[in-house]
Amino acid sequence: MSQVELKDIQRQVEDIYSVVKSQWPGFKTRIGQEEMFDQICQTLSLAKELKDERNGDNILVIEGKTGVGKTLGYLIPAIVFSKLLGRRVIISTGTVALQEQLIQKDLPNLAGISPIEFNYGLAKGRGRYVCNIRLEQISGKAKQSALFEDANWDGPPKEQDKDKFSDALANLNDGSWNGEKDSAPPEITDGMWSRIAAERSSCLGRHCQRFNVCPYFNARRDLVKADIIVANHDLVISTIASGSKILPDPSETLYIFDEAHNLPSVGIKHFASSVGLIASTRWLEKIMAAVLRADALLPDSNGKTVEEIHEHVEDLIMHTKQMINSLRLSNFVTHDAPIQRFSHGRLSEEFTSYAETLSPLAIGLNNRVGKILQQLNDQRNNSIDKDSFSPAILEIGSYQSKTENLSNTWHLMQTETDPPIAKWVEWQDLGTSFDFRLHASPISAAHNLAQALWSTSSAAVLTSATLRTMGDFQYFLRQTGLNWFPKTSTFEAQSPFDYEKQGTFSVPDMEQCPSANASGHTSELAEAIPRELTDLKHGALVLFTSKKQMKEVHDNLPNEFLQDVFMQGDLPRSKLLASHEQRISNGHRSILFGMQSFGEGLDLPGKLCEVVVITKLPFAPPDSPVEEAKSEWLEKNQGNPFYEISVPAVALKLQQWVGRGIRTETDTAKIIVLDKRLKTKPYGKKLIAGLPPFKKLM
Repeated sequence: MSQVELKDIQRQVEDIYSVVKSQWPGFKTRIGQEEMFDQICQTLSLAKELKDERNGDNILVIEGKTGVGKTLGYLIPAIVFSKLLGRRVIISTGTVALQEQLIQKDLPNLAGISPIEFNYGLAKGRGRYVCNIRLEQISGKAKQSALFEDANWDGPPKEQDKDKFSDALANLNDGSWNGEKDSAPPEITDGMWSRIAAERSSCLGRHCQRFNVCPYFNARRDLVKADIIVANHDLVISTIASGSKILPDPSETLYIFDEAHNLPSVGIKHFASSVGLIASTRWLEKIMAAVLRADALLPDSNGKTVEEIHEHVEDLIMHTKQMINSLRLSNFVTHDAPIQRFSHGRLSEEFTSYAETLSPLAIGLNNRVGKILQQLNDQRNNSIDKDSFSPAILEIGSYQSKTENLSNTWHLMQTETDPPIAKWVEWQDLGTSFDFRLHASPISAAHNLAQALWSTSSAAVLTSATLRTMGDFQYFLRQTGLNWFPKTSTFEAQSPFDYEKQGTFSVPDMEQCPSANASGHTSELAEAIPRELTDLKHGALVLFTSKKQMKEVHDNLPNEFLQDVFMQGDLPRSKLLASHEQRISNGHRSILFGMQSFGEGLDLPGKLCEVVVITKLPFAPPDSPVEEAKSEWLEKNQGNPFYEISVPAVALKLQQWVGRGIRTETDTAKIIVLDKRLKTKPYGKKLIAGLPPFKKLM
């Protein structure tokens, strides 16, 4: 794109910006926001075609602290570029709260005043919508009422759930429910939802009898018209990982990732896989009945595929049961020791033998079930009586989602890479029963994100309030694989806050060190928190890293202090925050006790949060198998896991938690950390140096 074209783009951005400045309620000019316009325009002007090489010049990483106005900072250029380049923009968020803000407030307001007309929509994954046919089947309202009795190995719905499913179907049919999980009747639990959710492998698409009233496809039809699509990191990454067509192709898409600090963990989750061994034997024992029903509909079938499926299923059941028995007898994992990880991603001799046997069987079964499904679809398309194939396609499709997961898990269990795949076995408590669950996960999302997203996307902007760690972007770039693209730009937008005047930062003297004497630190917190909040007039937020410690501190607080405390978990989040706000508006003081979710994304401006107390540096628990495997790999390669993983990760979290204090240009706040390690440990100075420049009261 030439400089003339870039200037034209910047002029159109300025046209929208001028209208926003005059018509946006309470708008204030922010230097950081204007800097974002220029940086984003320069990057998106370098958007790539599919054939172009990627060196990172089409990718921008922006850290913009609270108050910069990041949302408008990227929305205005997004509108211009979506129209000018004819490419759709996906705005991906890390939280539902930001999604709702974009869809319900920011985009409607912009659409109402923008001189450039644009359409927008919200994208959700297929599993967030009900499948009409599955709901009809499980409610007993369809002709083939036994359709999913085999595919769902846990059998028919519980007696007490039947009426709930029937009521949900009635709500769907009369229009009082739109078929989305987020608005589903409250009686439909997560366990019940999994039995009626739409799924890719069993979807008939336009050939379904309910296609015209399908909630998922209704939403897809609306999205086709959207220039700006709001999604979340889970959906974007899972779509790329699965090759799904829910979202536009990355090569034709401009991405904006807000709350981008969450991307690495989301990436790891979606390239991982797991399977329950006992659960798999149950549905494997039922799959042949479905395969035989399907094969009976195929006039050209010679029975060979069915025979091969039967052999694979019999062998899978036999070897899986042998493995289950071996796990039971050896006490490899138990209720008291529920996780056993394989060091360096290398399976034991016995597990290697199982993997070498079961992996090709699982992959072979998945391929053959996929072949049956394809034949059913082909036959249906050529048949006059198309509807007779629908039940079999739905049933085999449901089974293929299971065979696909089984195949993926065993493939990863057998895979050896560098860095290694984290592999472990979990004793899974199911209440009245248990299972042995196999897990396989990459220890970093960097390679997969680089290969699947950055190497194919047209252009991308990543932004968050916390992307730098201890002064630079290197940790984030390594986590996301962007360090492999040398021309990736990084930028820190100027904050409108005067942190030195608006806030203070202190680390009061504490006797106990949390890592050396956890119980002693807990007792000391029960004394220190009331002392530090003696002069509090309005609202405070006290953040914990452990639910157990939060409750123990709460139990040991004096009664006169407890009357001002609202603790996370005692009420639903929305009611808890409403009660906090109401108490302050009535002239009383109110203190929120919360954990990780209160340390990130919680907006408590003004009087709602005048003091933030951080009880302990938010180091991640060392018992995650993925983190253990990553540390092990680093040590093997002469790295230092503590300084390469733990310290940068806690630096990011600490920035998030500290950020709850100053939310507007008129806020003032005290930040208090009750962890002596900030003073006594070598990394303490580095952590403090990476925080906003509050006035230090050390």
